[in-house]
Amino acid sequence: MNMARTLTTYVDLERLQTLGERASIIIRLMMAGNDIALANQCLGYYKDEASSVNNDIRRGAGLYFIKMQCGHMNEAIMLIEEINKDEYLLERVKRCSGFAKDAFDKLKKCLSGGCDEKKFAQYIRQIRHNTAFHYSNKLVGKALADRAGRTESRRSKITCGDNISLWRLHLADDILDSIVCRHIWKIPRTASSRQEADNIADFGGDLCVAFLDFSGEYIFRFVKEHAAY
Repeated sequence: MNMARTLTTYVDLERLQTLGERASIIIRLMMAGNDIALANQCLGYYKDEASSVNNDIRRGAGLYFIKMQCGHMNEAIMLIEEINKDEYLLERVKRCSGFAKDAFDKLKKCLSGGCDEKKFAQYIRQIRHNTAFHYSNKLVGKALADRAGRTESRRSKITCGDNISLWRLHLADDILDSIVCRHIWKIPRTASSRQEADNIADFGGDLCVAFLDFSGEYIFRFVKEHAAY
């Protein structure tokens, strides 16, 4: 069995600080990388049917980490824009491997004028603005009216237990699912709607992976050049 290997680089903060605003961009890139990696790992865990997660909690947990991915990715794409506008930082993108450059190009498509700008705005940014860190009264009302008005979705449930880890307010998951799928992603109510939702979620997931592929290499190259001990 092959053991995972790591490589640690020590950073001289005094040298890094001399780079001014560019140092801030690199540090914020690190912050976004940490957050996106953690959200991505947790989403994978909760989606894994072999994990020990209670099935009553699995769907809601998956929705939560999709929201987190979208929230972090919405902020992270702004860092890609900052790099793209800075000639010095952009020049260092060109020194990266083809793998990292391809990831950067994928992310650039989501910037203003890019071919994925509208998809990003609807599928990622709207999740961040309406559900990731907010509880929209208007959208909750719409989703409730929609579910209450149809016989097949009129009933939901809430579960409690003697341990908080066993609690799940499934009604909230149902409403959130309607908000995301019907009102933000605008998926029609058809037999294939779940597959469409999975495809949209994969779009966001692929962007997260691209961000990690790019930022990981870019950060280490930058630190090695400018601030490594």
